[in-house]
Amino acid sequence: MKTKNSSEMGHLNVVVVVAMLTGCVMASQSVGDQLVVSTEDGKISGFREYSTKGRAFYSFQGIPYAKPPVGQLRFKDPVASEGWTGVRDGTMVPPTCSQIPFFELTMKERKYKGEEDCLFLNVFSPVPSENEEPLPVLVFLHGGGFFAGGMDYYNGYVLMNEDVIMVLVQYRLGVLGFLSTEDSVMPGNFGLKDQTLALHWVQRNIRHFGGDPERVTLFGESAGGASVHFHLLSPYSHDLFVRGIMMSGTLFSPWAMGGAHKDVAWHTARLFGCPEPQDNNGLEASEALLRCLQGVDVKNLTLSLMDHVSIIFNPVLMGPRVDGDYLPAEPEVLMAKGRHKITDIISGITAHEGGLFALPLYSSDRLQSDLVNNFSEMGPASLEINEGDRVPLQISHKIFDYYVGGVKVEKENADKICQLFGDRHFNIGHDLVSALYARNAAPKKMFLYSLDHRGQRSLDQFYDVDIDQKWVSHVDDLFYLFTGGTTVFAPLERDDDLRLRDIITKLWVNFAASGNPTPDDSLGFIWQPAADDYLQHLSLTPTPVMKDDTRKEVRAFWETLPTKQNLILHPEKVVPISEDTAKRSPGARSPTAPMSVKKYRLIDEL
Repeated sequence: MKTKNSSEMGHLNVVVVVAMLTGCVMASQSVGDQLVVSTEDGKISGFREYSTKGRAFYSFQGIPYAKPPVGQLRFKDPVASEGWTGVRDGTMVPPTCSQIPFFELTMKERKYKGEEDCLFLNVFSPVPSENEEPLPVLVFLHGGGFFAGGMDYYNGYVLMNEDVIMVLVQYRLGVLGFLSTEDSVMPGNFGLKDQTLALHWVQRNIRHFGGDPERVTLFGESAGGASVHFHLLSPYSHDLFVRGIMMSGTLFSPWAMGGAHKDVAWHTARLFGCPEPQDNNGLEASEALLRCLQGVDVKNLTLSLMDHVSIIFNPVLMGPRVDGDYLPAEPEVLMAKGRHKITDIISGITAHEGGLFALPLYSSDRLQSDLVNNFSEMGPASLEINEGDRVPLQISHKIFDYYVGGVKVEKENADKICQLFGDRHFNIGHDLVSALYARNAAPKKMFLYSLDHRGQRSLDQFYDVDIDQKWVSHVDDLFYLFTGGTTVFAPLERDDDLRLRDIITKLWVNFAASGNPTPDDSLGFIWQPAADDYLQHLSLTPTPVMKDDTRKEVRAFWETLPTKQNLILHPEKVVPISEDTAKRSPGARSPTAPMSVKKYRLIDEL
């Protein structure tokens, strides 16, 4: 992202721009390419940039919405920023939150980036003018499995082609964001609480940037999409936004909810020589652990995530938990009972979500061999058969039998393997959430989509993989909303991709403005909402069309499996699986023996 330092600003004339925003007069100072805005917390300087179509906008970067979560604030709920004096420099890209970089995550190297003092947000705003109506606001929550990601990947170059304000939010990740002793000392969900505090900041301040606090739409991708779902369920967030867009992620995805939080906490204690609990010393033991971990070096604490793979399937599972407060009950229970925000929603997936798992699998002979020859461990791990799911090995065999007739990962089965992983990790959860929401939220609308266009840019370009398939993979939708970030979002060049980008941005902004992505037929189509018994969706291509629900049969299969989710939502549909009939793979143990999950993951070589 382009930035300007103070030496580039020069001594230019000051122009006072007065805008009528939400009934208030707001003064901002424009100094050439710099704009100074007065917020409730202090003055912040931004700088002029230009969108992909040459439209001027202002970037305000590194705005603190919380006190630094360091020292005694580590593993504590976020505390609102107390503000600052003078003019804060908003032209510098802030550090990401402490993390293991997603695209460099391996079991062989321990790479680290970021800082603990990271609770910042960025605001992108069109150039203000007199008597301008306040604009709708899009607040983006980044993905990265709750252990990686940040604002350095994203910017305003695409969405600033439209009349909208955009806010990017950083939140604590991994151990620092989600470690929990499952009690009042370290209740967890700190990263999600960061997001909630950022939404409070938006409500207090966005009018100063030209935004309408009554038209705030949350949108996020992958873990960001699951975060949007969280805020739809959390009573602490309901009044802080109006609408939501869930892209390739809901809390019904098996990776979205953390597991074994207390076990992970005490495993962390052992890693750093912290006191372990004794009999009947409950909160006292948790407080001792908290004091100890607050003194551990942040880099070592962040990298300890890699040591948890021996007791949980995947670092992604260092994520949200049902704490009885911020998340009052299991997401399935809340959804089934209609205990969620009632509003208009967009939710969607890409055509080949499973590419996130299939691409690294087919780029590594070792991973393919491990999956076949050590299926008793790798099978359930790759499918994230979690705490509360019954007979993990048998479930895993049944799934592979349904899709590929056994544990067959030859390249000619790549499409089926991709579909298997996509259905497990994204599609089925998305469909269940969509049906429940459409049933409970009426007359509010549920708009569904599938990204079906294979563009110039795709996730498979990051892999050395020898298969013929060209998938529309997980994260591919982000290429149409962001460009020119520090790592992945190279500019689009093809006419069909550019047309689709214009369509998607217009849909998202229309939705933020009114709750209807197609208030008229100016785009050449009308996006029809779904019903609980008819999950029709918009096929996103350069010429979008509505399509019927095509996953009824596959959903019927998944509903029979004895997973925790199915046992909550529709136990009458679950078909028991006999342990005695479990197929045995090379090296398999007794299907009833405890699982000792080794350091295997399908994202090892990202």
